[in-house]
Amino acid sequence: MFGIGPQKMVVIGLLLLVVFGPSRLPSMARDLGRFVSKARRYKDEFESELVSGEDPDDDRSREPSVAPRKNPLEW
Repeated sequence: MFGIGPQKMVVIGLLLLVVFGPSRLPSMARDLGRFVSKARRYKDEFESELVSGEDPDDDRSREPSVAPRKNPLEW
């Protein structure tokens, strides 16, 4: 994960424990989880808007886009 091995994760966890103390770590982890969840949700919404390609403020998006058919007898 991000080029960080398990040993480095343990060292980072111990440093966080020493710096912030055991009473603040659960609330910080909860806040981090909420942030990651919201960031994923916003990313998914943004991607779905890009994929749909529709602009809700654009009047042309409501018109059907139909390509004119060519006469199959003409070359």
